[in-house]
Formats: sequence, structure tokens, C-alpha cells
Amino acid sequence: MRSPFPTFVRGAAALIVLLASISCGEERATEPSSESLSLSDSPALIPCPTLRTIRTQALVTPLGGVVSLGGTSITIPAGGVRLPTLLSVTIPASRYMEIRVRANGLTHFLFEQPVSITLDYSRCKRPIFDNRPLEVWYIDAATKELLENMNGVDDKTTKSITFTTGHLSNYAVAF
Repeated sequence: MRSPFPTFVRGAAALIVLLASISCGEERATEPSSESLSLSDSPALIPCPTLRTIRTQALVTPLGGVVSLGGTSITIPAGGVRLPTLLSVTIPASRYMEIRVRANGLTHFLFEQPVSITLDYSRCKRPIFDNRPLEVWYIDAATKELLENMNGVDDKTTKSITFTTGHLSNYAVAF
């Protein structure tokens, strides 16, 4: 009578090969390493997690105004709005450096003149960002899809980026 050992060994070896081939293609939800961040050519939101949501609001008039939250601010020039407008700025709990800006509670709002928005990304503690130009993107708040490059001027000394826009929505910093 033959020993079942060789059949068992062959079966175990086949199982190991099968499991190894399945796990090789598996994607894992991990934060990218500094090396992978530096090699990407397509724009991507910068990882900059926070668990805390902060918000503020202020009334701006046809004379203009500024709404600030930490180092993030929206500057409305004179004539930027026709009527007094309640602006709210939210920096949500997120994996990314993003903001939500609303006017009179509306998700989208068009100004009479372009406004200036400065995003503070100083909470983002990655040395790789010091060597890469950053941009601001108009994003889909739910999916984080990059919709429109707003460009911007990246000031590495203050760790902030400023751009102008004619509309309010959801924005995030990308590289």
C-alpha cells in the first residue's frame, strides 16, 4: 500500500502556489510612500489626513470682505457680490488637504468678479512636497475626482497656495 504523504505534499504545494498567485495582484489600501509619490506623473491629491472638521462663516457685502479659517482664506473684492452674502469655509475631516466653500448655503456660487482663495497646507508633513510644485484642483466632494486644475501660486515658505476663481465649490491641493 502506498503512503498518502506524496499526494498530500503535492496538494499542499499546489495550494501554496495558488494562494501566492492570488495575493500578488491584490490591491491594498495604504498611504503611498515618499518614493511612489515622487515617481507619479499624473496629478494626485496630497495625503494630509485630519480627523477634525473645522468651519467658520462671515457676511461679505458688495464692498468686499475676507473670510479666514486658520491660514486658509477667501478674499472677495469690491463688487464681487451684488448683495450681502454669507460665506462659509469648512476644512473637513479627510485624508487630503481640502476645503469646502459655500455662499448662502449653496453648493456652487458664481461671483461678479474673481475671488482669491489661499489654502494653508502646513499640516501636511511630507518632505517630498518641498520639492514638488503644488496645484489646487476643483474636486467632486464625494468621490474626490479631480475636475478642473485651478493652478495657483505655491509659497513653500508659508506652506500655502493661492489661486483665483469665479466660483465656489470644493477644492483640494494636489501635485
